[in-house]
Amino acid sequence: MRIVLSTALGAALAVGATGCGGGSGGGSGPGSVPAADVRAYVDAVQQVRLPVNDLLLGADPITSAYRERRITPLQAAHRMDRLEESFASYLLKVQQIQLSNPQLAAIHRPYADTYYYEDAYLATLASDLREGDFDNLPDTQRQQRLAIIIWRTKLELIAAAAGVTLPADLQQAGRGEIAPESPENPPSTSTPAPLGRS
Repeated sequence: MRIVLSTALGAALAVGATGCGGGSGGGSGPGSVPAADVRAYVDAVQQVRLPVNDLLLGADPITSAYRERRITPLQAAHRMDRLEESFASYLLKVQQIQLSNPQLAAIHRPYADTYYYEDAYLATLASDLREGDFDNLPDTQRQQRLAIIIWRTKLELIAAAAGVTLPADLQQAGRGEIAPESPENPPSTSTPAPLGRS
């Protein structure tokens, strides 16, 4: 996994550096993204990212309660269904972010698509909680993490060229756990970050 990440990140750095055109601060360099565009994009993404992080904090308590038999499989499935339905609304919002700047549009699409992976995981988890069989859970954490790290890296390069400082929480994107705990696994000793975005 380290080799894949290193190769992909190397490519991201090369593409990002080329796309930024080595522009000076404030977005005045050739090929650089205007600072106002970067700030507007970050604001739009944060309006989805932050509520999603809070929402996904509710996933592990559901699986823990199921595993410890404090709730029935049907109760757990219903709770996860509601969580997935809420998440789906944010999936729609992140897909609806419209960008006129081609550099920002190019990095946003793969990032926005990671929400499809997470929604599919949550929907499958809700179904599996009902059935008590977790062999169907998709294993997409690696793809999600890689896509998020590449997105963050490219955004950092674009922001730096435009003279924009990214929020501290956004700079941590991709560093935490991606998926909720599996009901079949014991709880981790630390509290994982949801979806790797916080």
